[in-house]
Amino acid sequence: MEILKYIRWLSLDIVVGGVIFLNFIGDQLNVEVPLAVSLALAVCIWLIYSLDHQRDVRHKLHQKGARRIFHKKKQKTIIMTALIIGLLGLILLFYLPRELIQWGLLVALLCLVYLILSAGLSALLVKEVMVALLYGGGVFLFPLLQIDQLEGIHGIILLQLSLLAFVNIVLISTFELEEDCFNGFSSLSLSLGKRATSQLLGGLLIISGLSALIITYYHHYFMHLEIVYLFATLQLTIILLRPSWFVVAERYRIYADAIFFYPLIFLW
Repeated sequence: MEILKYIRWLSLDIVVGGVIFLNFIGDQLNVEVPLAVSLALAVCIWLIYSLDHQRDVRHKLHQKGARRIFHKKKQKTIIMTALIIGLLGLILLFYLPRELIQWGLLVALLCLVYLILSAGLSALLVKEVMVALLYGGGVFLFPLLQIDQLEGIHGIILLQLSLLAFVNIVLISTFELEEDCFNGFSSLSLSLGKRATSQLLGGLLIISGLSALIITYYHHYFMHLEIVYLFATLQLTIILLRPSWFVVAERYRIYADAIFFYPLIFLW
């Protein structure tokens, strides 16, 4: 459907997936997530992704890739929308807990550093790591601030989500090597090469799957979360092993980003 294409191009599927995961983590930690917090996360994710796309297309007149061509053509509209969404974010500050705002400002600062230095970060092979950690930290921030005592397992389940986000980002980039090269973008996949990147992703997916099984065994309380992580790992593994099927009509992006909707099974 045509509308689904624009939803993906505008990163709205990423936004919804992030909000779903936030509420799922809240459910797992017995934390009620207010609507204002969900909206604030949605605003942050959309602004980061949209401004990142605008930064990518700002200097080069001709772009390769339907998503980037769309962002280039609709540049003024997207920037104006970002300003309006940014104002909405400022209004939401009045409805958020003070502690969340304080930590959120730190996350926002890190996001700003990423947007400014991302080209250099790519050359240092840490851009994808930073994005993944920011995603995991943003999703977990409010629930972790609400629990009485932080334990090691909380850090582990956060890192598990960040690991899946990292694999998601890098895996998608392996399908877009030609596009990134034409547009002059750096990425881990371009730096390492497709074969080495695939081997790295395979190793990380093994770690992800094993960690999900081990934590399910020792921490039964997080069984639903680990089931989500395990099925997400399996789905990303299938994409990695069957690139010829997933490259058609950008199936790789649709199915890779769909892993963040798995929590709906337990939130329904």
